[in-house]
Amino acid sequence: MADAKELTLNEAKTRLVNMHQEGIRFLGFTLTWRKSFRGKGYMHVEPSPKSQSALRDKLKDILNHRTEWRSIPEAVGDVNRVLRGWAGYFHHGNSVKVMGRMQRYSQNRLRRWLWRKQGCRRSLWQHYTPERMLQNYGLHKLPTTAKWKAAR
Repeated sequence: MADAKELTLNEAKTRLVNMHQEGIRFLGFTLTWRKSFRGKGYMHVEPSPKSQSALRDKLKDILNHRTEWRSIPEAVGDVNRVLRGWAGYFHHGNSVKVMGRMQRYSQNRLRRWLWRKQGCRRSLWQHYTPERMLQNYGLHKLPTTAKWKAAR
């Protein structure tokens, strides 16, 4: 252990932050200090905007006009793998609103992809309902309840 070096802070990256005003981004999460409805303070933890954008970009890569040649089960399987992985990592803290927003985005992306793939013959919003996306096509449903509430 003679070669062990002491740990030092990186002065360029280290700074003091007022959590009440700006919060921090750490490991893909945004952490901010907020007040609850009862007036008590709590640490609000949700996926950062950059993480949400990365998920949208992955879904765009899988479901775009260049991938319409793929079979529906193959494309939905790839989308489900991405959604399950993202939800497994980010389903902590207060991520319910973000999960709902990403669920709607993934459904809309698949809906438009199916509509173009099938020749735009059907009504986009009436035929490809959210229920049909989940039941008929097998799209993964992101968790829309808090993890601590689901564990009860």
